Amino acid sequence: MTAQTAIRPRKPRYLELADDLRAQIGRGDFPGADQFPTESVLCARYGVSRFTVREALRTLQTEGLIQRKRGSGTVIQPAAARGGALHQPLSNVGEILQYARDTRVTFERFGTVALPRTLADQIDHPASGNWPRFRGLRLGRDADRPIAFTEAYIHPDLADAADAIDASEPTLFRQIERLSGAKIAQVTQDIQAVAATAEIAKALGVPRRSPCLRILRCYVDTGGRVIEISASHHPGDRFAYSMHIEVER
Repeated sequence: MTAQTAIRPRKPRYLELADDLRAQIGRGDFPGADQFPTESVLCARYGVSRFTVREALRTLQTEGLIQRKRGSGTVIQPAAARGGALHQPLSNVGEILQYARDTRVTFERFGTVALPRTLADQIDHPASGNWPRFRGLRLGRDADRPIAFTEAYIHPDLADAADAIDASEPTLFRQIERLSGAKIAQVTQDIQAVAATAEIAKALGVPRRSPCLRILRCYVDTGGRVIEISASHHPGDRFAYSMHIEVER
């Protein structure tokens, strides 16, 4: 199935806390079994209520990063218990940028091409002309196995900006904004389970036709123009997409 989400720039405080704790867990800041802060310590450290702390911890527990037991406190789950996968929320621009900061990638320019039909048919915007194309293999900070193979396409009107892109920076869309003056007003995501093609399988080091999570992302500027399209393929055993849904009362 395919899910499409409009990405909003703001998030609740408990999700911000969950983001910070998730990043610390990823960096290995709590190596000992008894070193994860208690609720009281987190309340004092971040200046938030116990409810906020509990919701943040509940989020991390749902993602499989921690385990909470009455009387035993909070324990970080080992990678094996989490299936060895990176659990990543990508429901707003801030989380996309955090994902970029917590991973490493170097993009390469691969010519200028017509947008592939498989992508053009799935976006709701004009896709004519030749688009500057970039490719990158994204890895976790402390992992040798790639967690995503990404192909990105820049709108033909922004070819000059594409020529000036620094391939070592972790994101393209922020550079496009800076180099062209375009402002992103909306980001949409189309999420789908797909089989790895021979090319993608080789890049990711997985068998051909093995399951991948493809995230097709469109960055739309204030004039309604898609300035970047990216398609990231994540191996099924190395990446878990996480989304937080607020319940309206």
